[in-house]
Amino acid sequence: ASRTDRLIKWCRTHEAERKKLFSDSTQDAREEGRSKQQLRHGKNHIYVEMAKAIFLHDETDEFRSLAAMNPGVFASSIRSRLDVLKTKYRKQNALLGQTGAGCTYEDLLSNDKTKNILAAITKDFPWWADLHGWWRTNPAYNNTFSAADIGQDFATRAVEL
Repeated sequence: ASRTDRLIKWCRTHEAERKKLFSDSTQDAREEGRSKQQLRHGKNHIYVEMAKAIFLHDETDEFRSLAAMNPGVFASSIRSRLDVLKTKYRKQNALLGQTGAGCTYEDLLSNDKTKNILAAITKDFPWWADLHGWWRTNPAYNNTFSAADIGQDFATRAVEL
């Protein structure tokens, strides 16, 4: 868990790289009044930087040495760990349902219907809140989220047609 904690911490403190890694969209950039973060060196370069932050402080001497000499050897491990986090994140989102999965962490926490579910999610998967902040509106990561406006009544409108 401490390696995953360091991975999440690195992502928190490296916003530009995190946006590049997790697919910064043109729409998000426009809505936030900034330019889109472009991926110049490829994701592997980011994985190497992450490896340094994660494994240079590892509990295992062998991993610390390897990270100092050749951090690139950890790139595939980091990519695999991110894939595992993505899978676990999606599984937890299924507990919230389509509407809840698109809400902010703060909204979920303040909602009587979802705060107990959220407590169970974060107890089982402590990185969920951070990941949700980064992934909640990205369909590549959050396949439960619907971009539909919650107030829309598609069934009624379909009958009217």
